[in-house]
Amino acid sequence: MKLLMIAASLFATLAMAGENDRLHTLKSFSVTGGKAVFADFSEATYQINYDLTQKKATVKAEIKLDTAEAGFPIFDSVVAPTSVIFDGVSVSAVETKTPNGETTLRFVNKLAPAGSHTLTVEVPLTSLVEFSDAGVKSAFWTSDLDEREFLERYMPANFEFDQVKMNFIVKYIGAKSKHVIYTNGVVTEVEDNTYKISYPSYYTASSIFFHTVPQGATTEQRFTLKSIDGRDIPAVVYFSKTSWTASLDRLVTKTTAVFHELESDYGPFPHPSITVMQAGSGGMEYCGATMTDFSALGHELFHSYFARGVMPANGNAGWVDEALASWRDDGYQTLSTLSGSTGMSSHDYYTRTTDTAAYSFGERFMSFLDGKFQSKGGLKPFMRYMVDKKVFSPFFVEEFIKEMSNFYGVSVEADFKQYTFGEGNNYSSQLKAKSLIHRKMSIQEMQNYL
Repeated sequence: MKLLMIAASLFATLAMAGENDRLHTLKSFSVTGGKAVFADFSEATYQINYDLTQKKATVKAEIKLDTAEAGFPIFDSVVAPTSVIFDGVSVSAVETKTPNGETTLRFVNKLAPAGSHTLTVEVPLTSLVEFSDAGVKSAFWTSDLDEREFLERYMPANFEFDQVKMNFIVKYIGAKSKHVIYTNGVVTEVEDNTYKISYPSYYTASSIFFHTVPQGATTEQRFTLKSIDGRDIPAVVYFSKTSWTASLDRLVTKTTAVFHELESDYGPFPHPSITVMQAGSGGMEYCGATMTDFSALGHELFHSYFARGVMPANGNAGWVDEALASWRDDGYQTLSTLSGSTGMSSHDYYTRTTDTAAYSFGERFMSFLDGKFQSKGGLKPFMRYMVDKKVFSPFFVEEFIKEMSNFYGVSVEADFKQYTFGEGNNYSSQLKAKSLIHRKMSIQEMQNYL
């Protein structure tokens, strides 16, 4: 019976992810010779080879995808592919911009009918990779403050709307010692120096946390957190010995306190594990994981509920979770009036980045909505509802507005239109000056934390 229940749950998750992808697939656009069409990736397996003898790394992606219309299938990879094979035929890939220049992407240079296809892409892995006599350090750390800085920075991937069942096969060729993998997937050693990592089917290009180092290169503490739903959730906190000095006990205490705070407010933690890497200023969230400064730890773990729990499907929805997290950071303040406006929800269609007004004006907008619904308990009951009913369901901002209107029985469309669909960011310079939790870290800065 237990196996049947697990199978039914897995089937439901797969079905949910497929339906969400179909609802949020972006519109095709014209290119020379036809249309570039967005695909639904159903499964992607990444063979990641770290060759310690040659001191080079490569990725081979094998992707199963479906297209709803004929055209040139879209994928993305910041690094130019060395090989592209589509449905068994060697082809090229074209790099282009979306119609209004919002972002850059690649498409397979072969007209394909609607239906199921296979795509194999090979690329060199050069970002955040460091070889030494001890082994290799590598990470796939991301950012939402600029385009093409999710998984596509390192390997072939899709846009953030797409939920994909992903597997990594990580091989350390010529390794003389063991390596440690910190990740939010399930790790299995399949043979000496070769590991398989399985990630859930609801993960997107912004979900995965991956960091590997030679054994002994980090200081860590592992422990267990008891969820309100009865689960024992494994957790690890760690930092690089070469880049940081910190108190593991302090990290454990803060992680534990935030975990219980968030469960009290929003229900059982949505993910099966917690991984916290202590880094410098700045930070980024992943599903049940974060690379973060100590002061931003609460903000980043909040994102396991909103951002990597209730998920934005594009850049115009990406501000919502940052506004909510910032509202939480400042103690869930309430406002009765609000002045100014932003265009957080109305950037060009293919925008992939988060509007930084979310951290300041967005926070105040949430305070305003909390005040608007004080007689109904404020904004928190709606947030818990979204976690209960929409966890792992990517959304457009228009869907968020509809959900809130239905929940309170009062339309909030006019409020969002006035304050988040304006032209530009018309709000006070004092708010604009507020520092960002997610200060953008350059690749060079991230390299220091490997």
